[in-house]
Amino acid sequence: MTRHTALGAVLLVAAAACSRDSHPSATPPPPAGASAHAAGESYVSATAGLRREPTDQARVKVEGSKSPVQNQLALLERGERVTPLDHRADYTRVRASDGTEGWIRSSVLLAADGVTEGTVLSQAWAFDRPDLLAVNVKRKVDPGTLVLVVKTKELFSEVDLGEGKDAWILSDRISTQPADVMAAKLVEKARSLSRNGRTEEAKEVLGILRTRLPDSPFIPVLASDLGEARVPDGGAADGGPSTTSEGPPR
Repeated sequence: MTRHTALGAVLLVAAAACSRDSHPSATPPPPAGASAHAAGESYVSATAGLRREPTDQARVKVEGSKSPVQNQLALLERGERVTPLDHRADYTRVRASDGTEGWIRSSVLLAADGVTEGTVLSQAWAFDRPDLLAVNVKRKVDPGTLVLVVKTKELFSEVDLGEGKDAWILSDRISTQPADVMAAKLVEKARSLSRNGRTEEAKEVLGILRTRLPDSPFIPVLASDLGEARVPDGGAADGGPSTTSEGPPR
């Protein structure tokens, strides 16, 4: 079974539990601590390498090997959950979802306790502080972005956007619906592949999204990101719903 086939099978099972009769509107995240996580789990907040040894060296010596071997064991994507096991200087030893153990930079880990996974269905304004007067008109969050909600305050949610980039977003712009979060993770993966010049692989991920979550509002968004033409007058080339930008806060 190929990696994409296996991923598609997992998504099919998960998607079956999500009703597709009508797409829910954006919903604010639950109170802090409402998400269920295994004790001690952490999120990977930015794509990072899982390494044999806590060093940036590309190759390292290991017991039983006559010559140095590749240090990187795997590439962990933003949003993956790991279990921390040990700490050493700037690195943390973790166990990945498949049981592989290795070292990852501590700076990319975000404790999962109290964190809620979410996304935005359409472009949302970012705020420097939880105040309407603190809107940052130069900074927006694109639809399909996976957000990790770490705190809520009145109308706002503080979200981790990866690589040390935090922002406040109006809570009613965030969806925590499982189908939306699942789709956002696929969008994150496709965008990551595209940024690294692997466009054809990114389009394969788009194909998985179309097949397994055909009602996702992120299909036309990702299709546009990958260079597919959009149908004029608000339509989308793939027949999916179009997305609109959020207007200025009032």
